Amino acid sequence: MTYKGNWSTGDLIDTTAFQELVNSAVYSFASLSALTTAISTPIDGQIAFAQDTELYYRWDADSSAWTLLLGGADITAVTITTAGTSGLAGGTTASGGAFSSTLIVDVNGLSSVTPTTADEMLVSDVTDSNNKKKITLNDLPISSSTQTALDSITAGTSTLTIPMTVTVADDGSGSQNVFYIKGGSDSAGTRSPSLDLAVGFKYKFDVSDASNSGHPLKFSTTKDGTHASGSAFTTNVTTSGTAGSTNAFVQLEVTPETIGVSTPTGAGTSTLYYYCSSHSGMGGESALSLYPAGGGGGGLAVGLAMALG
Repeated sequence: MTYKGNWSTGDLIDTTAFQELVNSAVYSFASLSALTTAISTPIDGQIAFAQDTELYYRWDADSSAWTLLLGGADITAVTITTAGTSGLAGGTTASGGAFSSTLIVDVNGLSSVTPTTADEMLVSDVTDSNNKKKITLNDLPISSSTQTALDSITAGTSTLTIPMTVTVADDGSGSQNVFYIKGGSDSAGTRSPSLDLAVGFKYKFDVSDASNSGHPLKFSTTKDGTHASGSAFTTNVTTSGTAGSTNAFVQLEVTPETIGVSTPTGAGTSTLYYYCSSHSGMGGESALSLYPAGGGGGGLAVGLAMALG
């Protein structure tokens, strides 16, 4: 007798039909372990329920294992039909039939990419009931404080600051410490370098490195400063903190006032030197040329130089 879907009173159920009925029935077991023990010879496609996991399982003859009836799948879309909701929802049932859940994205398993201005990201629009929208990296706004700073630079009311790092080390002779200057991608710095600095910029010399302790950085119109009967140059020079301590710096702003009144041969202050106010010789042969070499006293020009030697 062949199994059929509908049975009538008086129909004969033989052994084969009975076995087909048994195999097609859905049984419920206390646990998945009890299920696998009780059904010792399952047939392909047979279904059973495990009460401990609250899941249905299907016997897969190809893999000889009980697998989840619905298997596994990725969620590719979520459709919200409840009025007044937006974005991704689901999980715990709340009052009124609405759902509330949190979407957590783990970035650790994702591959890295170099972003471009056309790349997009997800945002929650606070001006539109936090509805989820997208924005390109090109359209990302900047903070109001950053915009104000940029506007000030464009308007000429703010001065760009160029950072320099100062350290102190032996000049190689074994007996004379000197200043080393580094900036940008420099690694160890350069002993007594020459730097061309432009008017309209602030040059901030970071002297917080511990090697600067006891070696205050100063400027003078006289080589070696006070050690050669000169004096410290202070026009537009700002000193903060103590050399060798955290956040200590010396800043020089190059302006027409810094350079001074013109003379027949050039700028009023044509040359400055940097030195240590506590020890002689630390500035070496360094010179700060406050107008271009060969300028002949022609006044300020593009490329106004400050040579830190």
